[in-house]
Amino acid sequence: MSANDLKSNWQGLYENFLSAFNGHDMNALSAMYTEDCVVMTTGQPTLKGRDAAKAVFGAIQSSGANTAKLILEEIGGLGDNMAFERGCYVFNKADGTCFDKGKYVGIWKKINGQWLLYTDIFNTDVSSSQS
Repeated sequence: MSANDLKSNWQGLYENFLSAFNGHDMNALSAMYTEDCVVMTTGQPTLKGRDAAKAVFGAIQSSGANTAKLILEEIGGLGDNMAFERGCYVFNKADGTCFDKGKYVGIWKKINGQWLLYTDIFNTDVSSSQS
């Protein structure tokens, strides 16, 4: 699959991810992850499973993030059933000011014809002295 093909398929996945996060629907968001997913984020041990994804993003929202924005910088295939993406994210507060910004890498796995996040790694660009 070419990078352009992947990028066009990812548009729908991004819209679903952002709709779930921005709609505060952690059940829908966690359903976008594989059952055995890995979530690796700043200041946390490696977490595993859909419940971990749900908990991580729920905690981000509980801490003050209201909406998310993703900026895709690179995407590529890893064979027929896996792909990677790399980019930046911004979480904003309800008043529109920045809550957090940083970078991410996602590894997606195609299971039964559906692309699901298998590994989600993201970390902040905001130093603890700025928070």
